[in-house]
Amino acid sequence: MPPSAAVSYDPAAVEAALHRHFGFRELRPGQEAALRPVVEGRDTLVVMPTGAGKSLIYQLGALLQPEGVTVVVSPLIALMKDQVDALNARGIPAVAINSSQSASERREALSDVRAGRARLVYAAPERLRLSSFQQFLRDVGVALLAVDEAHCVSQWGHDFRPDYLAVGAAREAIGHPPCVALTATGTPRVQDDICQQLGLDAPVRLVTGFDRPNLRLVVRSTPTVKEKRQALRRFLTEHAGEAGLIYVSTRKEAEDLSRFVRDEAGLPCETYHAGLLDIERSDVQERFIRGDLGLVVATNAFGMGVDRADVRFVAHWSIPPTVEAYYQEAGRAGRDGEPATVVLFYAPQDRSLREWFIEQQAPALEDLRALHRTLQRRAEDGVARGEPDEVAEAAERHPVGGRVAISILERAGLAERLDGEGTVRAWEVRAWDEHTARRALRTSDAHRDAKQKDLAGIIGYAQTGECRRRLILDHFGDPAETHVPPEQCCDACAARARLKDAPDEIPEWDALPMASRVALGLLDAVRRMRWPVGRMTMAKILAGSGAKGMDRYTNHPYYGKLQHLGQAEIDRAYKQLMLGGYLRIGGGEYPIVELTPVGNQALDHREAIEIAIAAGTRSTASSSSASSDEPLAPKDAALFETLRAWRTEQARERAVPPYVVFNDRTLRALAEARPQTDEALLAVSGVGPAKAEAYGADVLALIAEA
Repeated sequence: MPPSAAVSYDPAAVEAALHRHFGFRELRPGQEAALRPVVEGRDTLVVMPTGAGKSLIYQLGALLQPEGVTVVVSPLIALMKDQVDALNARGIPAVAINSSQSASERREALSDVRAGRARLVYAAPERLRLSSFQQFLRDVGVALLAVDEAHCVSQWGHDFRPDYLAVGAAREAIGHPPCVALTATGTPRVQDDICQQLGLDAPVRLVTGFDRPNLRLVVRSTPTVKEKRQALRRFLTEHAGEAGLIYVSTRKEAEDLSRFVRDEAGLPCETYHAGLLDIERSDVQERFIRGDLGLVVATNAFGMGVDRADVRFVAHWSIPPTVEAYYQEAGRAGRDGEPATVVLFYAPQDRSLREWFIEQQAPALEDLRALHRTLQRRAEDGVARGEPDEVAEAAERHPVGGRVAISILERAGLAERLDGEGTVRAWEVRAWDEHTARRALRTSDAHRDAKQKDLAGIIGYAQTGECRRRLILDHFGDPAETHVPPEQCCDACAARARLKDAPDEIPEWDALPMASRVALGLLDAVRRMRWPVGRMTMAKILAGSGAKGMDRYTNHPYYGKLQHLGQAEIDRAYKQLMLGGYLRIGGGEYPIVELTPVGNQALDHREAIEIAIAAGTRSTASSSSASSDEPLAPKDAALFETLRAWRTEQARERAVPPYVVFNDRTLRALAEARPQTDEALLAVSGVGPAKAEAYGADVLALIAEA
């Protein structure tokens, strides 16, 4: 039976439910504006940065519905499990229904929903395809449909998942309930596509802003793999003991870089990618979330559902495909609001791998025909079964291109998906129609062009000398002013801040140390180039190289001036200047070396530059155990650590992440407030009745003993 009409928004009821179920006294900025239309039954699009509390909007919205269930569409089983565990720990009845469960477990979950014992139902978009599941939801009545990670529905988004395209039709099949779509990243174009694909009716759009002031944005120019490894090793040394993620583009990179971190950098870390067994991936993710593992090298398969607040850095070994993808992954740092660093190790040649991926995502007509023929050969009674990669291999196509081609066949209606979840898929294979296939490919070509523009956007981010934060905000159409100090904002702003420190007097040339004279000469050589060249060519010019093609540079005023140093030494000096922020890598397919504003100032003012050591790499380490800028008093700090140790034991016993017990901010508040009674305990932010009942006796005992 369908749920009753939506309720009016009652601030007092919201506040009471917020404290009773979640232990909070007030909503975060932006949450109330998003929650109001959800409670009132209006379609809503919510765009909030990672860590802003998007999930609370539909969780609290579900509890404020007078009847009916809330269905949450989630892309990952691990993400469902974490949220369901956290809700149940708070005394909120929720279930997940997915392919990892046994048949009896699914029956039990469905029985709980039918009997009204569960208010929230988490399911993957593939399950919403199933007519039996749609009928079940019609019978129980859906009060709210929440689509998490909604950017996955957009073909213009950075993480498009074809299965999400079925959500709009499934919504109609279950009675067209009010819908809230939520994402942390989405350009205006992606936002429009989300609304269209889900069929949102005159939706309320809430875009709270994309700025994450606690994140420091850094790009390191690392033209070679050797330089990347050196830069990563220095970075990891600066952030020793901190939790972090290192993102790579391929499974092979994940394996190779993990070995480097363990063997060369001497740090414990694990690998995560889609090629591992499910049990291996789950083990890595759960250990990382619990805090037993501090460092993971991963492909983009790792991230959604990784709700760990104290990640102090996210590093990208190579450029991701889009600004949205980069910011989504970078946003996994600093979710506790404390300072964190996100760094991109940039080499211009990395774009070639991304361009290859883009070409793979635009298959030719013959590729579609080959995949279609393969599906037809495998079909029994018109239905073909198999894993997409297996089908691609049988068609003699690369797995990446094969998966894209199958997706196009599905969208074109030439192969209709019949299965729900799981790795093995089933398709009803339709007759080949070349006109339909060509029309689908035209759309695919438009997507390829859009991906090329996306790639240009992230390369622009890597190469800019302007504020990187401003570039990201402009990309998302966010006009908000940012007031982050230059040193915390990004490396480009920090470099410009150094311009204010220019000396009032220009020293005599002979008064400068010899190393500074060499450094300034190297910079001046770049400035005097009639056309830009790469770093190796600059080293050849100053060394007076007679290699083929170098005769065009013999008139350069610095040609051969540093011949006594040798080409290798000159190149090493240029690398140090790049690390010091005096030079940067620019250009597109052919990288060039350019002066930065700091380099120009150094030349204009004859600044002393020490190139015997690498400059410009400052530590941004910050404590991950505190949740405020103000340090705790020694006595309170000792209690805080006692509470954290107790929390770890509780989390392990209950097989949940530590934050499900209490987050650091709540533990800090407990250490400072030192409640002695149940009433005083409930007055602490983050402690609600369910948490007080589950953990109150232990917490009060620990405080009394402190």
